[in-house]
Amino acid sequence: MDTSNYPDAKQLPDEKKTSIAVDALDSDDETTGTITALVAEDHQHDIKLRTMSWQKAAWLLAGDQVCLAIMAQTWSLSVLGWVPGIITMLVAGALFWITSITMHKFIMKHPQIMDICDFGYYAFGKSRVAYHFTAFMLLANNIILIGFHVLTGAKILNTLSDHSTCTVVFSVIVMIMGIIMSLPRTLRHVSFMSMFSGE
Repeated sequence: MDTSNYPDAKQLPDEKKTSIAVDALDSDDETTGTITALVAEDHQHDIKLRTMSWQKAAWLLAGDQVCLAIMAQTWSLSVLGWVPGIITMLVAGALFWITSITMHKFIMKHPQIMDICDFGYYAFGKSRVAYHFTAFMLLANNIILIGFHVLTGAKILNTLSDHSTCTVVFSVIVMIMGIIMSLPRTLRHVSFMSMFSGE
């Protein structure tokens, strides 16, 4: 892997370049071996980035994308109506599926990709502009998503409590809960919490 144009924060030591230099993979066995080598190499560092199993990732995505979306789905259907709403859901599902499969195939060919910013970097020909633009869009997405979670949490507390407390106060309570539960550096515990988010 040529890292000469790669962002400074992602420079690899010379001895590691050869161990993860994979541009084209021919078989699933080679892909599995490469990913296993990357995980083993990652576990030698103080901060371990590849710690989440696919089962934990599935729970995390279910809690983040499915459970929260279900709460908004009834409102969306009330605005769009049944037929346009179902058509919209089917088209969005197909587009998400195509995007997921495309990203999966690309990442299997480039297993050194560790986050979405790396994906943007490699997908656009090792472009630093693409790397920074992807980082900006990820940050913007997360800020909007956090705001949506805070608003949804405040609305839920409003509905469940039927209390005269202002929505702003409930928003602050949900915000503080989110900060406290996000203090650990890894998502391992968050995937466990996601199991109960849909209940």
